Amino acid sequence: MQPPSPPAWPIIGHIPAFYRDVLGLLLRSVHTHGDVLRFRLGTRPIYLINHPDAIQHVLRTHARNYDKATRTTAYLRDVTGESLLTSNGEAWLLRRHLFQPAFHREAIDGFEQIMHEEAENLASRWQQETTVEAASDMMHVTFRVVARALFGAKVSSQTLAALEQPIDLLLAESFERHGRLFGYKKPCFAPALSNLNTAVARVISEAKPDGCHSDLLTLMRNAEFSDQEIRDESVTFLLAGHETTANALTWLLAFLSRDPKEQERCAHDPDALDRALRETLRLAPPIWIIERHAIDFDEISGYTIPAGSSVVICPYTVHRHKDFWQEPEKFLPDRFIEDPPAAYLPFGIGPRFCIGREFSLMEARIIAAAILKRFQISPVTQEPPVPLPSITLRVRGGLKLKLHPRK
Repeated sequence: MQPPSPPAWPIIGHIPAFYRDVLGLLLRSVHTHGDVLRFRLGTRPIYLINHPDAIQHVLRTHARNYDKATRTTAYLRDVTGESLLTSNGEAWLLRRHLFQPAFHREAIDGFEQIMHEEAENLASRWQQETTVEAASDMMHVTFRVVARALFGAKVSSQTLAALEQPIDLLLAESFERHGRLFGYKKPCFAPALSNLNTAVARVISEAKPDGCHSDLLTLMRNAEFSDQEIRDESVTFLLAGHETTANALTWLLAFLSRDPKEQERCAHDPDALDRALRETLRLAPPIWIIERHAIDFDEISGYTIPAGSSVVICPYTVHRHKDFWQEPEKFLPDRFIEDPPAAYLPFGIGPRFCIGREFSLMEARIIAAAILKRFQISPVTQEPPVPLPSITLRVRGGLKLKLHPRK
């Protein structure tokens, strides 16, 4: 039996709605038609799975039937090459085992000092300002942390400036290509990728690994990676390692700037800050959609999933499932006093659970605490933040904040 499908155009299917408001399309569809849905981007069917039981089936219990031979992966591979993010099967498993030591608890604890230093540097720079563009600054500080912690490289402001535009463009292109019938690249793609390669090569050349067995460059060189393989994994970790945490921090500051009472609690109580961060990851999960490829025929919740199908899970909609969350659109950090329900998956689940989860959470807590202890923040405009869905979930137009130093 085929799952239900929202109304669609002939031939082009749901492409117009996808372009116009993909988050609204998905939210309306699950509310109206249920937790297993079928969409069409052109002639290509996509199956959305929105119930935690069915998600467990795809990502954990039957994960061997769902790999990453997807269109999303193909588009990302144009940027990152063959890497931990885009590989499958044995190639992925070997990489996962190789890189795991860099994210063991002991290794992450060793990065704490770097995170504190960069957070304090940011807070000191902000002391000279009354208004800041927080989204851009979160991108810069998290990139510095990843480059230092995982590669032993101190990144110059010039390199950061050279990276920001190509990263923005390449990530946007990788997502927008889904809405084009033939997935073509715009002419700006190639020069942006060239600029990214130049900047990342500079980071690698300036890296000074400390000889620790668990830093990424040492791990790759000991495994006799080629120059191309080192480039591909470096791009992957530098992009993925800073982009997601930066977006989480931007959304956290956006929510707290509009909630002075909660902001005060977070400034003085690490547990309150942790709950606010987890609530931020619920409302604005940086990885807001996950795609898998069905290797063989399957059945989910009584519906047929043909072999070769694209299956997607959307944490953004799952985190708003009314069967699992009360007042799901509200920012209510105290809901995380209790353990979250199964409908909470900001880092994914199963074998491909995010390898950098603990690194990211520690970094976000440290940077947010350094800011909130020094400043009261308020929005420049009272317009609520609007999500910009790309490969990650950004704040549309960035985030301008007023700074009020604490006494």
